[in-house]
Amino acid sequence: MGKSLRATASLALLALAGCKQRPQTFSTTVEVMQVRLFGGGTGPKLTDLDVKYATCPGDARHIMRLGKEFGECGGKLKVGEKLKAEVVLSWNADRGTYRNDIVRLGECAVKLDPKDEANYQSFENCTDVKATGMVVGVRCSRVRSPEVLAACPWLRRN
Repeated sequence: MGKSLRATASLALLALAGCKQRPQTFSTTVEVMQVRLFGGGTGPKLTDLDVKYATCPGDARHIMRLGKEFGECGGKLKVGEKLKAEVVLSWNADRGTYRNDIVRLGECAVKLDPKDEANYQSFENCTDVKATGMVVGVRCSRVRSPEVLAACPWLRRN
């Protein structure tokens, strides 16, 4: 293989690797499923928040533990409220997968600790199982299908 061909191949590999590392930002709508405020005295110290991606097929959720900074802004959130959210999808080299983080909810900035186990996401898509025209059960999948990723690309993992 000639030097110029090797150089071209190396540049192509670097370009592909760079694509995995360039963060992408998405806007979506989330529904507040649960809000729990912890602390007292001068106001909440921690906020546990469970939001559901309203535009995604299935049940895609983001559970977050947020600090005092968020509590000052987001302490007034109510269950059932729908908010605009900004989500950043970026490559996590340590895990070898993509990671998505909500960075803004409505008017509130969100800062998550990526190492805190209280911050996690879940996805499940359930459908009825029918036999002779009657529902006889339910089948659930945690696979993020091409249809799900087309509607909600920030749920991508690889």
